[in-house]
Formats: sequence, C-alpha cells, structure tokens
Amino acid sequence: MKLLIWNCRGADNKVFKRTMKELVQTHKPSILVLMETKVELSSLGQFFNKMRFTASSHVDSVGRSGGIWVLWDPFRATVKPLEVNAQFIHAKVQRDNFEDWILSAIYASLNRRNRDLLWANLEAIADNMTSPWLVAGDFNDIASLSEKRSFSTNISQARTQKFNARMNRCNLMDLGCSGPHLSWSNGRQGMANTLERLDRAACNSEWRLAFTEGAVRNLPRTYSDHSPMVVYT
Repeated sequence: MKLLIWNCRGADNKVFKRTMKELVQTHKPSILVLMETKVELSSLGQFFNKMRFTASSHVDSVGRSGGIWVLWDPFRATVKPLEVNAQFIHAKVQRDNFEDWILSAIYASLNRRNRDLLWANLEAIADNMTSPWLVAGDFNDIASLSEKRSFSTNISQARTQKFNARMNRCNLMDLGCSGPHLSWSNGRQGMANTLERLDRAACNSEWRLAFTEGAVRNLPRTYSDHSPMVVYT
C-alpha cells in the first residue's frame, strides 16, 4: 500500500488538479492525505470520484485557510475516522487479509499554543495505543539542526529538543526519507532562502514490526512550497 501525503497549499485551481492527476497516475496511492486545501471537499468531489477516491473523513478550511482531507481508493482500502479536529484526523485503516492499523494525519498549527494542544492529544492517544500506528503529515517543526538550512535566521536548539521529547513521549520513531531531505521552502532567492524538513512520517514499534519494509520518499516540490511525500508500507 502507498499513501500520498501533501500540504498542497490550495486545491481549487487547475495546477493542483493537473499535478494531482499526475501524482496518482505515477504513484498509484491507496490513500491520499491533503493539507492546507483552503476549500471545502464538496467542491472537488467529482474530480476525486473520477480517480476512484472517496472520503468520509475531512476537516474543511475556515475561510481560505486550513483544511485536512483523507481520501482512499475503496477497492484497495477502507478508512474509518475515529477522531477529527483542526490539526489531525485519527482513523483506522483496513485492508483485506492484513492487520488493521491506525493513521493520524497531521497538519500542525503555526501557533505554538495550538501545537501544544495537538501534542497533548497525541500523547493521550499514545497512552492507550496497542495497534500499529503511523503519524504523518506537516508537523511545522524540525528534529535536528540538519533539518533547516537558512542564511538569515538562527536555529533554535530548544525547538528541536522539545520536538524530539514529544516524539519520545508518544513512542514514535522517524521513518526517515529518500529524495529531497528538506521538504519545505519559503520560496525566496539567494541569501533569503530557507529550507526545512517540516513534513515527515513516524510510527510506533508495532507499525514498524508489521511493515518491516515501510519507507518514505519525498518528491520534488511543484507549485506548493511543500514536497509531496509517499509512504510505502
């Protein structure tokens, strides 16, 4: 199974639709996770139906900001939502002849206090988690100094330490990635350019044992400032 996970920075435009079709045709994902969609899913229902994707789990945007969608090919998998809020969709993934597992699709807020609420929720989930668990998306945080390249701003070691402590409290291990290591760019040129690894997938030991060949590949950025990410189980 493949999951295509992408902070697409707006889904209601021709470039998104063309890019989405190309990504689906090339990588053939069973599950799509889209963030920062900026529109309601209902406006694109027909577009996704033509590609055989359905959805019952989504957080629509507020005005022109936010939004998380989880869509899936019903011939390959079933996704059942368990908990939904503005920063994550927590769902059970089911597939014939395979063990059920849990997906938490993350779109972490830029606001520090809101991110604290996200991690409090994830820690509460982790305390009772016995199933294989994958947590993936845009965390809006970095785990080490090597995950940021910038000429104009300082890198906060306290920020990376806090992020790693949270991952540890949730018993999550980073799956790493191939392809472009730094998944987000501010789009500026020269000395003003900043790159960070804001997008990642992490899992608990049960997911790692269930999917021993699980891996992540970051794809080149297109019109969005974030790279699409493919998770292979």
